[in-house]
Amino acid sequence: MPAWLSLALIVTWAAGQEPDLRQRAEQSARLGRTFEALEQFQQILAAHPADVEARLWVARLLRRLGYDVLAEREFRQALAMAPQHVDALIGLAVALSARGATEEASDLVARAEALAPDNPDLLAARARTARLSGRPSEAEAYLARAHASSPDDQDIARAFEQVRRINRHRLEGSFLQESPGGSESAAHAGDIAVDVRASDRVRVSARVQAQRRFGREEARAGAGIEWRARPALTLRGSTLIGPGADVIARADTSAEVEHARGALELTGGIRRLSFPTAGVWIYSPGAALWLTDRTAVAGRYYASRTSFSSGLTATNHSGLARLRHQITPRAWLDFAYSRGYESFDTLSIDRLGTFRADTVSGGLLYHFGTLQSLSTSVDYQRRSDARSMVRITASMVHRF
Repeated sequence: MPAWLSLALIVTWAAGQEPDLRQRAEQSARLGRTFEALEQFQQILAAHPADVEARLWVARLLRRLGYDVLAEREFRQALAMAPQHVDALIGLAVALSARGATEEASDLVARAEALAPDNPDLLAARARTARLSGRPSEAEAYLARAHASSPDDQDIARAFEQVRRINRHRLEGSFLQESPGGSESAAHAGDIAVDVRASDRVRVSARVQAQRRFGREEARAGAGIEWRARPALTLRGSTLIGPGADVIARADTSAEVEHARGALELTGGIRRLSFPTAGVWIYSPGAALWLTDRTAVAGRYYASRTSFSSGLTATNHSGLARLRHQITPRAWLDFAYSRGYESFDTLSIDRLGTFRADTVSGGLLYHFGTLQSLSTSVDYQRRSDARSMVRITASMVHRF
C-alpha cells in the first residue's frame, strides 16, 4: 500500500475516533464516572491543547474531585484563550468563591450574566454566592431554576440537594447505648429535636433528651437559637432543664460563636452544667480547616472546672482531633480521637472531678436523595483505671 494512502487512512480513522472519545467522556462525566471522564478529556487535551471545551471539562472534573488549585488553573487558562466564554467565566467564579475570593468571583459572575442571564451554570454560581452571603432561601430559588433547566446535570443536582439540606426545617432523632466493661449496667439515651428556620438569619429549636443510667430514668427538655449575625459569623445558644435529675445535669446551658474565613472555621464556646452537688464550667476554643471540598480536619480544646458543694474543686484539660472525608457524593467517613472528656452531652455525675481517658471513634454519614440523613458511630474508651466503654450511636435527620 502506498505511504500516502496509509497516512490518509490513519488520519481518517483518527478523525472518526475523536468525536467518539468526546461523546464517551461527556457521558462518563454525566454518569458520575469522574476519574474515567477526566482521563478521557485529558487525552483529548493532550492532542489539542487549544480545545477550550475539553479544558473546561478537565477543570470541572478536577473541582469535583476536590483538586481546587488545579481546577482554578485550568479555568484561568480556558478564560485566557476565550475571554468571553460564559462557562469559563462561571467556572472560575465558582473556584474563586470556594477559597473566599468573593469580590473577583462576583465580577466574573456579572460578566457572565451580561452574556447569558439564564445559563444554568450561571444560576448555580449565583446560588453559591447567595449561600456564602447568608441568603440560603435565595440560593435555593436559583438552584431550583437551574435544576429545572438542566435536570441531568449532576453537579447542579447535588448543589440543589445540598442547599435544601442546609435551608429546610429539620426533625432530628438519635439513640445511643453505652456498654461498660465489668459489672456496670448498660446505659441508654434518646434525643429528639426540632430545628426550624425562622428566617435566613435565625433558626430556633426545641429538644427533649432522656437517659437511663445506673438504673435511673431521667429526662431534660429545652430550646436553642442560632443567629447568623453576618455571613461569616454565627452565634448559638441553648439550654436544657431537668429539675429531677440526679445522674445527668439538671441544667445545661451553652453559648458558642463561630467565624468562617475561607476554608478556616474558628469556634469558641462556654458551657455551664449544674448537678445536685456540683457545678461545671467548660471553656472550649476550636478550629476546623477544609483541606479540599471533600476533606476537613478539626481540633478543639476543653478546659473544665468543677466546683463541689463540699468546697473542693477539680480542673480537667481535654482535647479532640477529628478527620472527615467524603467518599462518595452522599457519604462521609468520620474519625476522631479524644483525650479526657469525649462528650459533655452525656456527662454523668460519676465522671466529675479528675477524669482521664482515651477515646477513639469512627462513623459514617449518609445523605439520602429524599433529604434524609442517617449517621452511625462507634466509640471505644479506655480509662485511666483500666475500665473500658463502647458506645454505639445512631441518628436520623428528616428535612421538610
